Amino acid sequence: MFTPLTIQAAVALVAFGFLLDLKLKAIRLRGSPLLVLLLTFFVWNTITGIVKAPEQLSQYLVLTLTALIAFLAVSEGLQSLRGLGIAAGVLVLFSLALSVVGIEQWLAPKTCYSHTPGSHGHDALEVSDGRSCERPMDCVDGGVPNTEYYCEHTGLMETHSIGGRVRYRGVLEDPNELAWAINIAMPLAFALYERRRTGKRLLIAIATVLLGGACVIMTQSRSGQLGIMATLGVYFVRRFRWRGVAVGAVAAIPLLLLGGRSGEGAESSSEERLNCWNEAFSMWRENPIMGVGGGQFTEHYYLTAHNSLLLALAELGPIGLLLWSAAIYYTIKITVQAQRHYVGRPEAASVRSWSTALLASLAGSVMSALFLSVMVHAVLWINLGLVGALYAAIRIHDPTFRVRFGWKDLGFVAAFDFLFVFAVAMYLRLKGI
Repeated sequence: MFTPLTIQAAVALVAFGFLLDLKLKAIRLRGSPLLVLLLTFFVWNTITGIVKAPEQLSQYLVLTLTALIAFLAVSEGLQSLRGLGIAAGVLVLFSLALSVVGIEQWLAPKTCYSHTPGSHGHDALEVSDGRSCERPMDCVDGGVPNTEYYCEHTGLMETHSIGGRVRYRGVLEDPNELAWAINIAMPLAFALYERRRTGKRLLIAIATVLLGGACVIMTQSRSGQLGIMATLGVYFVRRFRWRGVAVGAVAAIPLLLLGGRSGEGAESSSEERLNCWNEAFSMWRENPIMGVGGGQFTEHYYLTAHNSLLLALAELGPIGLLLWSAAIYYTIKITVQAQRHYVGRPEAASVRSWSTALLASLAGSVMSALFLSVMVHAVLWINLGLVGALYAAIRIHDPTFRVRFGWKDLGFVAAFDFLFVFAVAMYLRLKGI
């Protein structure tokens, strides 16, 4: 369930339905700078693949097309604030389901898993032999000789932990990405309750925070911990001003006390991440214009970049980095300007609620993107699609509302990218890497 193949099949059905709605004129395309930026990014992504690794282009196109279609289906398919609310409700329920699966997995007994290398050096298959265990050595005793074993929690739908950290399957098999996906739904649950203050929606909002927060802690994801703190911090500060600081701080206490990892494993992970960043710079220096090509990072190094900005730089060069970061910047600009434009207007309360929630959601995504390689992850592009849908819905009701992306914006993004890359390079030099 939710393996890459099933995700692609679902996206294909979504694409068919989207084209059918266009044909029947049930919806119509509404262009925006965000759509232009992401389409241009997709084209540049494809060009780098054609030039740098044409033999692997088809596989990478499936990944990027999945992200693009997910964005189009959300941003262009939702034509009203009501539709946006329905989509948000689905994402909240999906987040709750993921949280339940993760918590059940954490509470489940441990069993022995054997580790089998896959067809590529960085791929592997873990198979459970059904034997109970408390530590890996329990699996070695009585196991197959010369076999690497793990002792992991076995959960619902054939899921299992990795290194004791809960995770899901398919596109969310990384514990860090599971934490991120759960995180972005929290402010959406708050917005749904604000729009209709019923007991059922209040319970859903509370459950989203409690169950989601518990699952994020069980993933032991430091990026997930930082992401959820950014999400809650932005939401409560934007929603309640100075009082929100206190609320956000109280909500973050359990994460600070229980979340993330420490000790030798955490130090090793940090050093590993810094080495990945250094490899990203090496790839860019050797390919300064187009990078090594879309989807090619792991063909040059056994791990991914662990930073979406550096991944864009290494794979797509400065142009790809600029286009991707410009799209993120523009979505943030939409949510901020929507809040400012409709301040003090009771009839636009729903717009303010959704813009605040989506800004908080984006804050969590941006924070996670600094530590994860989610440049063309479908979850991120769905997140961007929700902002695109908000912008389209506002313009349907108020055609005078317009968020522009001009040369000053492009210059600001370019300056940010330069300073970020320079700062990371200096940090790596200080660390002696």
